Amino acid sequence: MYLFVVNEKAGNGRGRKVWRSVEAELQSRRVAYRAITEADEEKACAQAAELLRRGEVKAVAAIGGDGTLHSLLPLLAGSGVPLGIIPAGSGNDTARAFRIPKRTQDALAVLLNGQARPSDILSASLGSGERRLTLTALAVGFDAAIVRDVNGSRYKRWCNRLGVGSLAYIIGLLRVLTRYQPRQVTVRVDGQQHIFDNVWLSAISNTSSYGGGLRINPGAEPADGLLHVCVVHDCTPWKLLRLFPTILNGSHVRTRVVTVLRGASVEIVSDRPIEAFGDGEPAGETPITAKCVPNQLLFVTASASG
Repeated sequence: MYLFVVNEKAGNGRGRKVWRSVEAELQSRRVAYRAITEADEEKACAQAAELLRRGEVKAVAAIGGDGTLHSLLPLLAGSGVPLGIIPAGSGNDTARAFRIPKRTQDALAVLLNGQARPSDILSASLGSGERRLTLTALAVGFDAAIVRDVNGSRYKRWCNRLGVGSLAYIIGLLRVLTRYQPRQVTVRVDGQQHIFDNVWLSAISNTSSYGGGLRINPGAEPADGLLHVCVVHDCTPWKLLRLFPTILNGSHVRTRVVTVLRGASVEIVSDRPIEAFGDGEPAGETPITAKCVPNQLLFVTASASG
């Protein structure tokens, strides 16, 4: 059977509407399924874990956004059980990275008829000793501050209602720009040290985009065995604002204030603690050590002929 983990509040209630559409189609096709609609994330994961232990689950599908899928990573990493997503969130960067269609029925078709392909996972060790798994990107610095502002805002709900969830991240950028203070940061990639002054952000990516489609590391692929790090440094707030539109197509990587590094292991140390978010969820603060763990997740994408 297929197990659906549904975040009905995702996308300002869009998750509930998407699930109704999906459930109707499943019943029409007589597909065997179970659904977990528990709002409490911890309880929902506990229910999913119990069903997985029984060995009855063919694949797990998240209906929601990147955060919904993020909560399932500890359960599914290394399990051999495929994971899919029906996008219903604000940013939907995971769906974008794995080329999952926005249209609900098309995304469901991929889940039911697609192919499970191996994907890497980003495993981060925090200064507190905690370990966090991330599928898309670990935002450290200015970009993390934007996510915090967006997640706690009213404007995110309005953007979702209008169907322009990505706009919330632009609003968040303008709000955070006036108060964020750049830091000195040391980035070690596979043991090689790089020191940067006036660092705005250090984005560690397993996929090319985050923040609702911003191509922060355009060369990143979820199954290349590497982490890509984009460091934005030595620029004024005005230059950063001018740089932002180029992140939409990835051309920012050709500017002198951007350094891109690649490797299997990344360590970020700062002169003062800097907060981090992984898949749009809080992920502690620096110092952070991140490693690429190859082929730890099976993700359902469109088949070669699809």
